[in-house]
Amino acid sequence: MGNKKNISIRKLAVLERAKALGLAFKRPQMSDLERQAREWKRQEEAEKSEVQDESNAECGMRNADCILSPFNSEIRNPKSEIKDAGSGMQNTELSDSEHAEINEGFDWKPWRSDQGEGEKNSKKPERLNTASIARIARKIMAREWARALGGTSLESDQAGIEREAVQYKQKKAAETERKELEQQRAHKQRTALEKALRSFGRSLLKPAKPVTPESAEILLKEALSEVGETISITWQPDGCRILLEPWEEKKLKRKNGETLPAVFQTTVDDNLMLTSYQKIEDPLLLRQTRNDIIIKKIRLNFRKSPGQDFHAFENAVAEGGRIIQSMEIDEGWKIKFEPWEEMRKRNLERKGRPPIVTNVIRADKDFTHISCERI
Repeated sequence: MGNKKNISIRKLAVLERAKALGLAFKRPQMSDLERQAREWKRQEEAEKSEVQDESNAECGMRNADCILSPFNSEIRNPKSEIKDAGSGMQNTELSDSEHAEINEGFDWKPWRSDQGEGEKNSKKPERLNTASIARIARKIMAREWARALGGTSLESDQAGIEREAVQYKQKKAAETERKELEQQRAHKQRTALEKALRSFGRSLLKPAKPVTPESAEILLKEALSEVGETISITWQPDGCRILLEPWEEKKLKRKNGETLPAVFQTTVDDNLMLTSYQKIEDPLLLRQTRNDIIIKKIRLNFRKSPGQDFHAFENAVAEGGRIIQSMEIDEGWKIKFEPWEEMRKRNLERKGRPPIVTNVIRADKDFTHISCERI
């Protein structure tokens, strides 16, 4: 395509104004070479138009012959029609030359590809469903995020699967090792409990006076103090049930920054034989046990205080945590405090940032009924 001649807007405006006012303006002079080229081009276009007119006329004559050919075929010889009727059915198909003569000028054939498939047999483009489009979009987004974060290239699917397999094996190995360590600690604690129960049995035979249930419980707690902290002892007709938190588990809990106690349930028969020793995994029971431990410590500290007023009760609560708010209510007293374990966890792990985990202690006027609830 030839390059067009550029005309400035100002020059075009001058030409339009001169044309509108009927003024004469200078036209660019045409060179001899350009004049000859235009003349040659005009002659060539005229020759082409003549040739095209002749071809159109020939096509028109052929079309007229094709239109008149059915009327010519209707003029038949009566004798031949009688002969055809007498001889029965006769093949009326036209020959190939007659087909070519009739359909001359209308010889249209559908397009076929190199493989021989037509337009109707051509394969339609496959449509993507919503899931495929979403998957492609996620891949594109992941690639763009990897580039934005400075990644040189994305890992292949095989590398990702291998990495996940290695992580899964490491996780399973760590879990297996943790279970083995728990079993070793449980076996060690069980042995210590059996030793403590034998010591408790010997202590029952030492005093000359008869042993009461209160004194027996005190002796049992003293024997179990070497193993852990006794939470509760429930006497049964055929023995007792003990909730215990071993010192080793308590130290490990503080090291890991956990707040729920590691409580073990121990069952002892009437012959002071250890029948079961298992860890409690129920979170509701563990939270209730934690609240019971807090109430037990408050009661113990309150009994040790010389006075039995609200100030002594407040001091007993302060030994277990930081008091945030204390007030008197209709039923008695209400104290809101943050346990030392939660405060230590917040300062060490979260650098003093919230949330602040608090407990609410409620007590009546006589400090006989005390309840603990975590907010």
